This record gives sequence, C-alpha cells and structure tokens, in this order.
Amino acid sequence: MTDVEPGPPFQRAWARLVAAWLSAGEESAEAESLLRRALDEGVHALDLPAAGEVTVGQRRRCEVAVVRLAGAVDETGYLAHNQPQAERGAEPVDHFCRRGWRALRNPSLDFDVWWYWAEYLDPADESETAVNPLVHYLLDGRHRGLLPLPRRVTRRPATVSAPRRACLFAMYDADGLVDDCVAAYVEELARHADVYVCADGSLQDGQVERLSAARGAWVRAHGAHDFGSWSLLARDLVGWEALAAYDEVLLVNDSCWLVRPLDEVFARMDARAGDFWGLQVTARRFEPEPWQPQSVPLEEVKRSWLPPTAFRYPELVHVGSYFLALRRPVLDDAGFRRRLDAVRPQRDRGNLVQKYETGTTQYLVGQGFDFDTWVPGLRPNHPVYGPGVFDLLADGFPLFKRRFLVANPYDTPDLADWKERLLAAVPSADVEMFERNLLRVADPDELARSFAIRSPG
Repeated sequence: MTDVEPGPPFQRAWARLVAAWLSAGEESAEAESLLRRALDEGVHALDLPAAGEVTVGQRRRCEVAVVRLAGAVDETGYLAHNQPQAERGAEPVDHFCRRGWRALRNPSLDFDVWWYWAEYLDPADESETAVNPLVHYLLDGRHRGLLPLPRRVTRRPATVSAPRRACLFAMYDADGLVDDCVAAYVEELARHADVYVCADGSLQDGQVERLSAARGAWVRAHGAHDFGSWSLLARDLVGWEALAAYDEVLLVNDSCWLVRPLDEVFARMDARAGDFWGLQVTARRFEPEPWQPQSVPLEEVKRSWLPPTAFRYPELVHVGSYFLALRRPVLDDAGFRRRLDAVRPQRDRGNLVQKYETGTTQYLVGQGFDFDTWVPGLRPNHPVYGPGVFDLLADGFPLFKRRFLVANPYDTPDLADWKERLLAAVPSADVEMFERNLLRVADPDELARSFAIRSPG
C-alpha cells in the first residue's frame, strides 16, 4: 500500500451522504447540489447529520447518481468492451455501479478498479456493502492525493548468482490423492529449491508421505485455488520471515505435467536480469492471421503492450502464474505481500483469474518491476492452450497443461493423438504416467468432445 495517511472512516461519511441525498429527494436540484458539493470538496468536508440505516439499494442508487454527475464512465468505451451488455441495451453507468466494478470492469482508461481497491481499500472485502472503488476515489481519494492508476517508476532489474531458491507448491486433488506425476514434479523441483506444499481440501491417509521430497507439506481446506495455497504458505505455514532467507521464491501449481528436467530453465533464467520471471507471457488479444508474424519480441511487448490499464483485465498481458519466480525486490515489496496475504475464495472464477493472475502482473509492472520469460516473445492466444503447444515442447518447454487436452479452448485438432505428438517433441516423456492421471481426473464427456476434433481429410 502506498504511503498515504489514512483518512477518516469513509463508510460512515458515505452513509450520511446517502441519507442526506435521499432526504433531499433523489431527483431534486437540492440533491444534485449536495452531490456536486461532495464531488468538489470531498465527502469529509461536508457537515452532515448522523445517518440511520441505509439499504444496499439506496446506496447503489446514490452511487449511480454520483458517478453519472462526475462523468467518470467513458460510456462509449465501456460498451465497446462489454459487448453482451451493449447488445442487451444496458445503461453503462448503471451497469458499472451495480455489477461492473465487482467484475473488475473499469469505467474508463483513467481508473483501474482492482488496483485502487487493493491499494487503498480492503481487497478481501467481498460483502454487499463493500465500497465501490470509483465512488471512494471521487468523493475522498482524489482529495487526499490517492492515485487512480499506478505511477510507474524506473528500477534497475535484479540479478542473481547461484540463488537460494524456495518453491511454494499448490495442489488439489478431488480424490485426495498425490498422483505419480505430482510426486515426480515435486521431486524435480526439490533438486533446485526448498519445496513447501499446501494441498487444498483433503488427502487420504498416507498420501502426504508421497511428498517426502518437500521440506514441508500441509493440507488445508480453503477453496481459494492455487493463490490461496500460496497465500497460506507465505503468510502462515512457512511465513514471510522464513522466506526472507531466499533470493528467489517460485510459485508453482499442479496444473501441468513435467515433461523434462528443469536444469536448462534455471540455467537460462539465472543468467538474466529481472525482478520476476515466468515461462511465457499471454495476451489473449494477440490472434494473428496465418500470414502475419506469429510472435512479438519481449522487448516490444514491454515497450508497447503494457498500457496502464484496460477496460477489462483479460485484455491485459500477463506472465503465466502456474510457474512464476519472484526475486528479492518483489518479495520485499509491502504492496505485493499485502495482496498475497489478502487472497480469498471468489464466487466467480473469472474474478480469481483477473485479481490474482492478471492482477499480479499488472501490479508488479505498475510498480516498475521488470520481468522476463523463458519463451523469448509473445505467441498467439494463450500459448500453452493452443495449437502451438507441441512446437513449444519441441523447443524445450518443460511443462504440458493437462487442461489443454480436456478444455481444448481453441479447438485444436487431433488431440486424440496427443501421446504420439508429445513423444515426437519429447521422446523421454512418461506419457503412460500422464495418461493415468488424465483418465482419472478428466471429465469423460469433455475429453471425448476434445478428442473428436479432427483435421479435415
């Protein structure tokens, strides 16, 4: 969190403003004048009487009135980037205040909802009475010098030499098992790092012992997916104080099969400067036609593909979080720690991805931290879920996303032949072990749909 003095409690002042606005008659000139004063002077500058109980609906109506009066929603841009709402004829200010901000839709390119929420408010607050970050900024934050977007600073990228490395490993298994492929992945990671595992949910008796290569393994039911496990490990189970002994901390999950050793990955990345790194960078909006260039150099991505924000977080670039390395400058950053500590379960999986996966890259880039990736450039779509996966593997990529076979989001043909294609790219891959895991955990109907897609002829 930035070094800004905390202001008076906003919720109480906001409730008083809502009550006074209602009393003045929502649509009246007096009510509009009251909101205009609050916008011009700040809500804490108004001498308003104590408020009784105001309902969630009343708060929402006042939010809409405040935001509309401020002209803080780029209505054309908002609808252009929220096509389903545009097609339904949604009124953009109303949609943003009632639903949009909670889904991390930004009102304009001048305000980042999640960045502001996590920076100045309570990022763990998912309640009905949680403060709309834009309303807070309009009525309070901007009057105290709070920023609507991160102020990017220039830093010298970190370098490492023979780093002492820890790995926080997140896993989940619906059957409560530690599969052979997970145990093998942990064993390989333990060759390069001190591994600490957190399994969400429960494990059957004797399964934790299969993680003997790890320095510590815990089972905790939290329902916050991989970031929930990483949060628990950093905050409570291992602890930030213990992690201070390491030069680099890896965040890794069990969504991938390890197809080759990691020696070359670490050798390459240890020789390169950067505050954090991953295996590849994703920009879902990069969908070139076949005759167009199929990659963008990483330096060009950094130069022109990292806007301060976007109307929707899926439009932003992010470094794949299934294997993410954080070096000392990031680990020492109070804002990053605060965000990881505040991870909570999300009702909408889209919010989980936006807040914690895309949001992590967005925060770190906004703080001026430099990044690098093992794949030397941006590739189309989500590169570990698309047709180029087997080319990546042939180039030395160490991991294979199991869900690629199940979800097949880009309708890649001929995945029924995945074992042969994987072996052609990585002859040493243990495809029989991978297949046992796949058939046990995959939805048979989804897998059948994926495998039914074939090349013409």
